[in-house]
Amino acid sequence: MGITFNRKQCIHSLRKLGFFESGSGRGNHDKFISPIKNSNPPFIMVPRHKDIHCHGKILQQLKMMGGNELVDNFVKNL
Repeated sequence: MGITFNRKQCIHSLRKLGFFESGSGRGNHDKFISPIKNSNPPFIMVPRHKDIHCHGKILQQLKMMGGNELVDNFVKNL
């Protein structure tokens, strides 16, 4: 998809979209719960590394949750 972002930008954009951090992320990832009821997947895991290498996977999960509109809003909030 060609969109790159770091961890801080990703978390900022997710929070602007209404995602909230679930305290149950363990190890090297943080778990963010979707504000969309009954979404599949119900959460997104964000690595705790400063530089994220799974941009496409995060965008793919956002698209499965809320379609292209959610992805566009995520990119706009970066």
